[in-house]
Amino acid sequence: MHSRSVRSPRSARVTGTLTIASLAIGILAIGTIFDALAAVALAGSNGTIGAAMPNTKGEWYTPELYGVIEEAKKLGYDVVVQDAGGYANVDKQVTQVSNLLVQNVKALILDAADPAAFNGVVREAKAAGIPIVSAGNPKIATDIPPDAAATSSHCTIGHELASGARKLLPEGGTIAILAGPPGAFWATERLRCFKEDTAGSTLRIVAEQTSEQDVAIALSLASDFLQRHPDVGVIYGADDTYGVGIARAVQAAGKCGKVKVLFSVLGAAAEEMMRAGCADYVVAQQPALMGRLEVQLADQLIRGQKPAEPMVQVPLILVTRENLDGIDRSGMQAPKGWTP
Repeated sequence: MHSRSVRSPRSARVTGTLTIASLAIGILAIGTIFDALAAVALAGSNGTIGAAMPNTKGEWYTPELYGVIEEAKKLGYDVVVQDAGGYANVDKQVTQVSNLLVQNVKALILDAADPAAFNGVVREAKAAGIPIVSAGNPKIATDIPPDAAATSSHCTIGHELASGARKLLPEGGTIAILAGPPGAFWATERLRCFKEDTAGSTLRIVAEQTSEQDVAIALSLASDFLQRHPDVGVIYGADDTYGVGIARAVQAAGKCGKVKVLFSVLGAAAEEMMRAGCADYVVAQQPALMGRLEVQLADQLIRGQKPAEPMVQVPLILVTRENLDGIDRSGMQAPKGWTP
């Protein structure tokens, strides 16, 4: 929070009379005071929590940040959110974390794009006594654990995606994969465990591609898969950004229900594609609930309390068209139209 300094206006030369210039300065000074008071009123009474994310857009980060901001408001904290603009901008995210530390945030909520790059800045936070809660990921750095975390096991997600593939192709078949952002821990961990479960089975991977986390790019890559592998049985998406792109490609090709679409995270667009019959199996996480839990953990650490369960595993929800209408979305999605 920045506030302009307030200076007293010069006294007028004639006693009891204000010059136009001195009156203007006085008005500006009063305005400055009101600006400062308003800024103080906006700040949380318990201080500021920093949140550093690889991205703040999309069906994962929007509900997560909704949970973070709403819970922080309830507990009396302000939140400063830093957006690195994508998983490729690791250096930018490291710099943003450093900047938050300089601002003396009370705690840091961190989703590290590449934990290998964050050892140095995490050591700085530890030295400054600033607790770190890992967001949606059990790791913040390869050498140093977080003080707490709210996450779903990415390996478990991979296992559940493999279970979904077996249900969608009970007689076996071929799978094409949009693996997620290159180098992103969560994406590589999901796929590693997916492959562990499908190795040696009647399921065969015929194509695999990493890419930027973007629906339009996913649509283009999935369309290419459908042209090169017209008999593919399932297309796997690392999350719903990829899943929605895949579903739209399948829809455009007139293959909804014929080519099965499998992915993680159930945002509003993913739900729409499932209702259209073009998405078949979703391993749904609860990012809004994670965001709330991340702030609750940060609050406990700020108060010097050790969380009873510092590494919280948030349950997954398996979604198909058959159970879509009966699931609880409160932990999955932000209110319609809400943006960070």
